[in-house]
Amino acid sequence: MTEQCCTTNSQVMILSCSGGSNVGQLSNQAAVELTREGRGKMFCLVGIGGGLSGFVQ
Repeated sequence: MTEQCCTTNSQVMILSCSGGSNVGQLSNQAAVELTREGRGKMFCLVGIGGGLSGFVQ
């Protein structure tokens, strides 16, 4: 994975689908681990799409 991927923004958004399937759980687990390693911050697409405060500026 490239360190400079089409942006100068230093904040990486990690979006995972944590649905009801086992693959959703694997995606969520990977996102949590990446966040703990400091590679980015987890976000929720529903919060972003819904324009909830704290998700969008």
